[in-house]
Amino acid sequence: MADPITVNTSDLDIARAREAFLGGFFGALDAKRPTAWVQYGYPVDISFDKLLGAYERGGAAFGAVHRLLDKCWEQPPRIKRPEEDEEGAWEKKVGKTLKPLQLFKKLRDFDRRNLIGRFAGLIYRVKDSKDLDQPLARATALVDVIPVFVSQLKVTKWVDDQQAEDFGQPAMYQYRSRPPQTDDTQAQPEKWVDVHPSRVQILAEGSVGNMFDGVPLLRAGFNALVDLEKITGGSAESFLKNSARAVTIEFDPTASPQVLTQNPDGTQSTKSVKEVVQSQVDRLNRNIDSAIVTQGGKAGVLQTTISDPTGPFETAANVFACSVQIPFTILFGQQTGRLASDQDQRDFIARCKSRQQVELTPMLEEFVTRMQACGVIDPGEFEIEWPDLGAPTDEQRLANAKAMADITKTLFDAGSVVQVFQENEIRKAAGYEEYDDAELQQMEDDARAEEEEAAKRALADQLARDEAAAKAKGGAGAKQPPAA
Repeated sequence: MADPITVNTSDLDIARAREAFLGGFFGALDAKRPTAWVQYGYPVDISFDKLLGAYERGGAAFGAVHRLLDKCWEQPPRIKRPEEDEEGAWEKKVGKTLKPLQLFKKLRDFDRRNLIGRFAGLIYRVKDSKDLDQPLARATALVDVIPVFVSQLKVTKWVDDQQAEDFGQPAMYQYRSRPPQTDDTQAQPEKWVDVHPSRVQILAEGSVGNMFDGVPLLRAGFNALVDLEKITGGSAESFLKNSARAVTIEFDPTASPQVLTQNPDGTQSTKSVKEVVQSQVDRLNRNIDSAIVTQGGKAGVLQTTISDPTGPFETAANVFACSVQIPFTILFGQQTGRLASDQDQRDFIARCKSRQQVELTPMLEEFVTRMQACGVIDPGEFEIEWPDLGAPTDEQRLANAKAMADITKTLFDAGSVVQVFQENEIRKAAGYEEYDDAELQQMEDDARAEEEEAAKRALADQLARDEAAAKAKGGAGAKQPPAA
């Protein structure tokens, strides 16, 4: 029996089929206009080259990447033992191994490349006397780590054994040493080198296992970036054209502009009126002391009203800020000089903290675990500890400590017998080290001894004053003359 043929039963079905077909080629969210993106000038396919171009030449894209990157890596994290608050022997040894390589600086660049593209790669170079295409087993030292863009790394072979634990994963990579979009290569060879997956680490933000599921930071707001370029570029171009002297010549109906084409001796030249006038206008625009002869014409300047781009720019900028989940006031600042609100600051810090825990901590844990597996780092449990991004500044700490001290004094003056905040609590709030028990006891003893000494001095002073007063009184009574 032949397969049944499905026929569209209405014009609506045909229209929908056509829209779906065209939408696959041109792209649009508007069902009524399947070619809307083409009409708006938006690219349908956003390649890595477009994302990299937006980052390198667009202020908004560059700012979004580095606002997020710089805040997340504001201070390097600690790689430490779970039970150690102070730096221990294992942590010192790890730092001694990684510090000469400037590891955190290179991991930060690894993250930067991940933010721009769908994913980024990190290639391990170790001392194991093997080529890069050989599996990494044991090594005596870590020589270097090389962060690469997505365009510098491609998969050449996949694991197709369904019984293997790494089924569906890359079995071999190729690494391109020349970076993308480099104008001056200094004759650097264009060479692709095979690299075994055990020597490659992938960071694909937003992915849960498949590196091709990574989500570039700039992709969702790319249309808004195009709008921002149109608005800023169009506004600059209109300003330039309006500020330039676009001279217009309006000839009187009775004028004879052909006279302008005559030579100084009165003979006719080969130039037309348009060519002569254009030559005079060019000299006028190039020089500050030139004149123009109109021969019965009236010279003027063509001027237009320039539209204010503030409103459209802020609309597109807000859309882009929303796509990268960074508050507008954080990403673009305030033209009035007002700082970002406390709520915007809290939202941005929460965004960065979440990213540290969800994306960057697993990346660091994978790196340390793989270095432990090959013998570069000593085995053992570890954890990643990030500095507090929301920690108060020195001014805020001192203001908090002053507020605590004022509260304690106010309650004490009101008759409270309980000290609300202890000295160590106030010192901790101010960012200083706390006193230990011996120091506190010594301070209390010194204060008590000083109070007792002050009381003794006050008593002695009072006795001295009383004695002096008594002597003065007795002496005055002895010198009084007898009554008449």
